[in-house]
Amino acid sequence: MSEVEYALGYHCGITFAGIKAASLFWLKEDDSINYYRACFAKKNFRFIVLKRERGKKLYYVFNEQKLKGILNGGENREFLYSLGYSYSDVWSALRELKSRFAKNNGFPHEVGLFLGYPLEDVKGFIYDAKGGKNIGGWWKVYSRPQEKAKLFARYKDCTQSICSKIQSGTPIVKLFKVA
Repeated sequence: MSEVEYALGYHCGITFAGIKAASLFWLKEDDSINYYRACFAKKNFRFIVLKRERGKKLYYVFNEQKLKGILNGGENREFLYSLGYSYSDVWSALRELKSRFAKNNGFPHEVGLFLGYPLEDVKGFIYDAKGGKNIGGWWKVYSRPQEKAKLFARYKDCTQSICSKIQSGTPIVKLFKVA
């Protein structure tokens, strides 16, 4: 098991499993990621680099169809437009997000929408960063905490299962049938 393979399982397994639209993680420069990028492309997953910093890359891994649904959702689209986004498709929205990462020392808060976080939580974080509840480590929750606690438990169980299988020797490409 390589560091890249474990990182993909740990950070992106719930995305590959279809539970989440996208994932974000830092990884040292490593060309082996291209192998995984090609394998997962067969199932409509895309890998892009949002930022480079000190020998590391910030990877954004997403299901293109799911992201399209999120970005074209009426309220989400209106909200992103209110923040200055103007896009005609997934790729133009991602170019704008990448540009904001380049201009920002931290993370542009709207990245939560691109990760599939609910709009009410993204807005809550932007407008009331001190409020909200940290109930599972995935993101701060501003509404429906019981519902999201169940979702976070599902994320955790899925991630543990995937990582356990990878540590036991099952290659991630076999686990998700992309080899």
